[in-house]
Amino acid sequence: MAKIDFTHLEVPVSFDGTKQMFNVAKSLGNAMMYNGSVLMDIGFEDLARRIYYSEGEVEVEGKYVAPIEQVVKDSNFIATIKREIIRKLRNG
Repeated sequence: MAKIDFTHLEVPVSFDGTKQMFNVAKSLGNAMMYNGSVLMDIGFEDLARRIYYSEGEVEVEGKYVAPIEQVVKDSNFIATIKREIIRKLRNG
């Protein structure tokens, strides 16, 4: 199980190590709910809602890691955000 704060995602944005903070909670929650057919079950929809309305860490059950990864890969997030979300999902 991973605990991730999607409202404060710090990612590198430059070769010189510069980092920037992003809030991807609303975008990810919407993508999980409306922009894909990865997994349609009540638990996944509830998780999408919890992420969308989150103000801090959200617990992501292991069974939802792969479906969220697919949503992230198919999203329009910039590459560095995609890499960081997937890293956090895999490493807890």
